[in-house]
Amino acid sequence: MVNQELEQILQRISDAEQYRDANYAELWEDCYRRYRSRVRERREGSNIFVPQTFMQCEVIKARISESLFASRPYIAVLPREGKDTEQAQKLQTLLDWQLNERMDLTRIIGEQVADSVIIYGTGIVYTTWQVKKRRIKSWSRLGNTPLKRVQESEQVLWDDPVVSPIPLADFFVDREADSIERARYCGHKEYRTRAQLQALCDSGAYNIDWRMLQPYDGGRGDAFAAAGGAADFADGDENALYLVHHYWQDDRHVVIVNRELCACDEENPFWHGQKPYDKCCYVQLPEQFYGMGVPEILAGLQDELNTGRNQRIDYNSLALRRMWKLRKGCGLTARDLVWRQNGVLSVENMDDVQEINIQDIPAAAFVNEGNIKQDMQDVTGCQDIIMGLSYQRETATTTMTRDNNASLRFKVIVTAMVKDMLVPVARKCVSLDQQFMSEKRAMRLLNAPAAELFEISPDEVAGSFDLMYCGTAIDALANKELNKERALQAYSLALRDSAYQQDQPARLRLFRRVLEALEIKDADALLPEAALAEPQLPAADIGGTGAGGAPAAAALAGGLRALLGKRQTAAVKGGGNR
Repeated sequence: MVNQELEQILQRISDAEQYRDANYAELWEDCYRRYRSRVRERREGSNIFVPQTFMQCEVIKARISESLFASRPYIAVLPREGKDTEQAQKLQTLLDWQLNERMDLTRIIGEQVADSVIIYGTGIVYTTWQVKKRRIKSWSRLGNTPLKRVQESEQVLWDDPVVSPIPLADFFVDREADSIERARYCGHKEYRTRAQLQALCDSGAYNIDWRMLQPYDGGRGDAFAAAGGAADFADGDENALYLVHHYWQDDRHVVIVNRELCACDEENPFWHGQKPYDKCCYVQLPEQFYGMGVPEILAGLQDELNTGRNQRIDYNSLALRRMWKLRKGCGLTARDLVWRQNGVLSVENMDDVQEINIQDIPAAAFVNEGNIKQDMQDVTGCQDIIMGLSYQRETATTTMTRDNNASLRFKVIVTAMVKDMLVPVARKCVSLDQQFMSEKRAMRLLNAPAAELFEISPDEVAGSFDLMYCGTAIDALANKELNKERALQAYSLALRDSAYQQDQPARLRLFRRVLEALEIKDADALLPEAALAEPQLPAADIGGTGAGGAPAAAALAGGLRALLGKRQTAAVKGGGNR
């Protein structure tokens, strides 16, 4: 790359960073301050910051994470041709293993990225392939003798896709773009040690002339270097840090070290031909790349809540520190009015000293705080029912209806995270598997219960597949309880149907579905399998119209309904498994 072209790319990066910092740096800092419940300026008197914004953010994050990752697998791989069905199933298992056992996507997206989306309004992830090796020591036996020796070997620790959350302050994008796909260029910065960069040079990915570089000293006002982070190690030390910028276009990837040396200039190394970034917004603003987060939405109401709380505290403090009126010439001073144990004031006239009475704080001051909190809940949709709170004398059906209505607000953000981040990340991981997977793999899903060991080869991941989200329903608790109630109703109707009364295997299959809806583990072990081998009983003895049949069926359905009622009551009072 010629110097003129390098300067042009550096100028684009600088312009994008300046535009980002000028328009969003102060806003993001204020959002983080509100999330941490920190006051902006100290004032005389009370300085309470009511942590209502923090509570709303954490409840919303828990709700989103529960909705996205309540059940596995999260992503279904569907074949486009009938002959690829078995390959699609194996690829789905491989993808499930990588997203969970390798990358821990529930932590990356459900916690780190979700925090960025909720607090700052935007979350960004970077998906690439990583190979990590390490020399390890182990014991080896000398032939058939009991003697052992220590040997060293190189072990592959990681040879899979990797998904990394990118801090917004480290990401830059074309100022005219409103999405990753429409951006003419974008990228991010990171800090790499000399050893890490040298490993990339040894693999042939980078080309660095170390004589032209020094550990990054923040020559352009970098905050990290200004804090002393770049000066911890001297030049030549393998742990010395260098600033690395990744500049991406759809068909190009450029790596710049310390804003002065081009270490890599290549075509897009990935077969999918896209920029390896994905982003999601909490509230997508029209024609804007960055979205709006919860602290920004609640800023005015949070300030009003803080002001009212501090005013009440100041008023109570004023009422406790009483004021007095002294008649001139009475001989008393302000020092005489300081409270002391068993203190006595000598006056000639009882009117020489009078207390200035302060009225009690009006009850309307407390009602106003409740109205503010209700306004904050209405704005975000994070109602009391979402936080696991319910009103007294409220039926389970009413609670579930309110929960479903409140969940409508969360469907939008959950759907956005599925379409804008979870599925695109999975699609990139599949493409990377098809590109870089070079040998047969053996793995095991550590789910509950743990799956058996399975193998997959590079040939079995090849092909064209469709990906779709197949996690849990977005309505978490309410729909589960509603499905349980419907399952019991269906079983009660089946007990009264003559066809089910005469077909005991069909009735047992329906009963298995009821146990599964009640989330009872090992449902097959609880079924009376011996009854399948016995002769069919008359309808009167199964629960039809005969003596004792209807009461027995009603008792069974009533017992299950009572069990469901207890579980619903516990879920409503305790907030369920949110």
